[in-house]
Amino acid sequence: MKNPLLVPEFRDMLASENIEEIREFCTSTPPSVVADFLGAMTIEENKKIMDILSPEIRSQIFSYYDDDIKLSLLDLFDKSEIVDLLAGMHDDKLLAFLTTLPSGRQREIWELSQRSLSKEAIELTELIGQILKSEIPVEEEMTAEEIAVEIQPLIQVYKLADGAIKKVERIERNCWVNIINPSRDDLPLLAQNFNVPFDFLTASLDIDETARIETEGSATLIIIKVPFFDEHNTDLPYITLPIGVILTGGVLITICSKAEVVLPDFINGKVKNITTITGVKFILQIILRSLMLYLQYLKQINNAANIIQRKLEQESKNKQLIKLMNLEKCLVYFTTSLKTNELMLERLQRHGIMKMDVEIEDIFEDIVIETRQALEMANVYSDIMSGMMDAFASVISNNLNITIKFLTSFTIILTIPVTIASFYGMNVKLPFQEHPHGFTIVLIISALMSIAAILVFIRKKWL
Repeated sequence: MKNPLLVPEFRDMLASENIEEIREFCTSTPPSVVADFLGAMTIEENKKIMDILSPEIRSQIFSYYDDDIKLSLLDLFDKSEIVDLLAGMHDDKLLAFLTTLPSGRQREIWELSQRSLSKEAIELTELIGQILKSEIPVEEEMTAEEIAVEIQPLIQVYKLADGAIKKVERIERNCWVNIINPSRDDLPLLAQNFNVPFDFLTASLDIDETARIETEGSATLIIIKVPFFDEHNTDLPYITLPIGVILTGGVLITICSKAEVVLPDFINGKVKNITTITGVKFILQIILRSLMLYLQYLKQINNAANIIQRKLEQESKNKQLIKLMNLEKCLVYFTTSLKTNELMLERLQRHGIMKMDVEIEDIFEDIVIETRQALEMANVYSDIMSGMMDAFASVISNNLNITIKFLTSFTIILTIPVTIASFYGMNVKLPFQEHPHGFTIVLIISALMSIAAILVFIRKKWL
C-alpha cells in the first residue's frame, strides 16, 4: 500500500535537511504505517531516509515495503549493508521476501551473509541455504505435542468450577484460554495450535484496530475496544486497546497486548454471576465490564479537567492548556472506540452465534444503555473541555493584549521627555539656554507634557 498524504512534508524535510524530525517520525510511528507513507516516494528518496535511520528501525520499516520497493532498494544499498538490512527483518516477512528472489540473487545474499560473524547473519545464512535446498524450516514440521509444549508458557487456561474461574494446566473443551502480549514470532505457533487464522491474532494486537466481528471457517473473531489507564504515560494516560475474543472448537480465546485490561477482574472474582466462560454471555459480560471502566475513567478525566481549570483561573499557562488538550485527545479516543463498539454490537445482535434468552437480552439491554450513556458523557465532556480551552486561550490572548497596550502607552509617555532632551542636545541656539533656571524650566515643561499625555491616555482608557 502506498499513501501519498505526507509526500510533500517528507520532501520539505529532506530539502531542509531536517534529519531529527524525520528520525522522530519514523521512530515513534509503527513501521507498517511509515512504510505506507514512504512507499509513495521515489526509490532515491526512500534511500536517503533509510540512511538517516538506525539499522534496527531501517530493517523494521523495510519489512513492510512492497516487494517491488524492496527489490529496488536492495540495488541501492552497499553489499555490506544488505546483510544487516535483511537480518533485522521480521522472520515471516524475511522468509516471504527471500522466496520471491531469483535463485541467483538468493545465492549472492547467501555468500554475503557468510562473510559476517554476527548471530543474525549466521541465521540468515542458514535460512537462505535451506531455501536453496528447498528445505524451508517452518513450524508445520513440528508435531502437535512439540507445539503444545512451545506455547505453554504463553497462555493461561481457566475452567469454571462451582461458579468461580480457576486456573488449570491443560486445554480442555469449554475452557477459556487467555493470551497476553505474545511476540510476533510466537503467533504462527499459536495460530497453528488453535487452528485460527493468523490475521485474527495480529488484528487483536494492533492498537489501531477497530471493534468488529469476522468469521472465517469455524472460527469467529470479536474485537472489543476497551479503555486502558497507562500510568507511565503522563501526556496521554487514557487510551483504548483492542481485546480479541476468538470462538473456535468449544474454546474461547482472548488475546490482548496488556495484562491489566478488564480480564483480571474476571480472574480475581470481581465479576459475579458468571455461568459460562465460553459463550456469548461471557463476551457480553466482558463488554459490560469495559463500559464500567469507560464511565469510571470519564469521571476521572472530568475531575482532572476541573483541577486544571482552577489552576488556569489562578495563573494562565500554556502547560495547563496542553494538559487540557491531551485530556481532550483521550476523550476523542474514547468516543471513537465507543462508536465502533456500538456498531459491533449491532452486528453481534444479528450474528448467528447470538442466541437470545431472557438473561442475555437483559445484559444486552444494559450494554446498549451504558454505551449510550458513556458516549453522551464523552461528548459532553469533550464539548465542555473544548469550550474551556477556547475561553482560556482567549483570556491568555486578552491578557497579552492588555500588557502590550500598557507597555506601548508607557513607551509613548517616556518618549516625550526623551524627545525634548534630544532637541536640547543639539549644538544650536535654543530657548532658555541663557536663562539661569533654563534646565529647571525644561524639566518642568517635559513633566507637564508627560502628565498631560497620561491624563489623555487615562481618559481614553488606554491606561
